[in-house]
Amino acid sequence: MGIDIHNLNLLAHAQDLGVRYERTLAIGRQALFIEPFELEDHRRLRGLPPLAEPARAAGAPRYFEPLMQQWLGAREAESVDASSYEQATHLHDMNLPWPEPSAQRGAYDAVLDFGCLEHVFNFPVAWRNVVDLCKVGGHVFHSLPANNLSGHGFYQFSPELFFNLYRRENGFELLGVWFAVKGDRRHWWKVANPMDVKRRVNLCNSHEVYMLVLARKLQDIGPLPAPQQSDYAQDEWVKGPSAAGAAAAPTTRQRFVRQLAEWGLIDALRAGRERLRAMQRAGLSLPEPDYQQVDVHALIRKSR
Repeated sequence: MGIDIHNLNLLAHAQDLGVRYERTLAIGRQALFIEPFELEDHRRLRGLPPLAEPARAAGAPRYFEPLMQQWLGAREAESVDASSYEQATHLHDMNLPWPEPSAQRGAYDAVLDFGCLEHVFNFPVAWRNVVDLCKVGGHVFHSLPANNLSGHGFYQFSPELFFNLYRRENGFELLGVWFAVKGDRRHWWKVANPMDVKRRVNLCNSHEVYMLVLARKLQDIGPLPAPQQSDYAQDEWVKGPSAAGAAAAPTTRQRFVRQLAEWGLIDALRAGRERLRAMQRAGLSLPEPDYQQVDVHALIRKSR
């Protein structure tokens, strides 16, 4: 759980959009996983003063509180964890509903889920805690594994989930969903909403990909219905398909594939096809039109 350069850039971009951090809560006490040269590049881009941090022992982690307070204007930077090992402000297992009444519910201008909820088995409860802790008019941040990170936590996440959760009818405004490729710190990829393009937005590539999400809470919310994936919520699926016609005759392609299978060639050809696809996906770019490249430095640079 921590703030890397992508997460720091997301915090900066959100600040430019008017997000306030006066009282910030992090899910997990956030350590800084940012190289000194990255931090200096960011400081110069944003026109910020040098960051003053408390002295620490060699090898000890750097935590997020000085950065939030000095660069982002936080008056209070709190954290919650199930364990006291990193001395979080609040102790709570996010698998369990947040106690009520409590002073923390609806108290925070910004709630940061940077690398936490993938480690919590009961995701629906943990997510509900996150949005319940955020005040009306406040903002929720997520940075979560999306692709090629199997084994990192319990889950990898599809953008479909957050497009579905952060809908106006649920009491939210979704300000952005981006993919960040770990090997490319200069770019994000804005993700298309499956409901807008009327199809699934998939990704198969060869690099670790994180998803960045920013949403504004518009109102206090009551119980919400379980999300349905967007294509399953379309009329045909909800109302039922039209009557099935007679079985169609096999196409030329289907007959050809069957013949290859009879000759014992199909497995070798498929293996070759997958190797070719892996080579094509080895680059850092993500495919248009579902993913639109964003120059992060141009996005967050402060004009002089």
